[in-house]
Amino acid sequence: MTKEKFEEYIKPFVVLVGICLVVAFLLAFTNSKTAPVIERNAQIEAEQTRQLVLEGSEGFEEVECDTETLGIVSAYRETSGKGYVISASATGYGGDVVVTVGIDNDGTIVGMQVNVSTETTGIGSKAGEDDYVQNFIGRSGSVDDVDTITNATYSSTAVKTAVNAALNAFEAIKGE
Repeated sequence: MTKEKFEEYIKPFVVLVGICLVVAFLLAFTNSKTAPVIERNAQIEAEQTRQLVLEGSEGFEEVECDTETLGIVSAYRETSGKGYVISASATGYGGDVVVTVGIDNDGTIVGMQVNVSTETTGIGSKAGEDDYVQNFIGRSGSVDDVDTITNATYSSTAVKTAVNAALNAFEAIKGE
């Protein structure tokens, strides 16, 4: 092999492989340091959301729920007996819409938060606005009679589907 071919083909290949190895190592190192912090922040945010949708709650304990058939993300019982907080997911226009519902022991929705971050801003995101969310507060059983939002049908239907899933999960949990 001539020095000319080494300089033209082998050397750039070795340099690129070296750069890729260094970058891969740095990414793995960064991930190992940031993953626990990200997980802890997600847990804190989830706890704050539970506190928000079930006001006056002292703490929560996770309860078992059939997550596959109902679209349930998580289910928690408030430790002093105020009610339950159930998160459910349904597919909207841009992706999954996650709804966290606070339900008192009678099965009435007392608080709700909607994550429509995957939906179109200004259109589908309307399904997460307070004006629409307030239509669900005080309801129980089913929310099929809540109107969808014009031009945001997929997003608002996803919210209704997720809320119904949460209410169905509540009934299943209470029945145990």
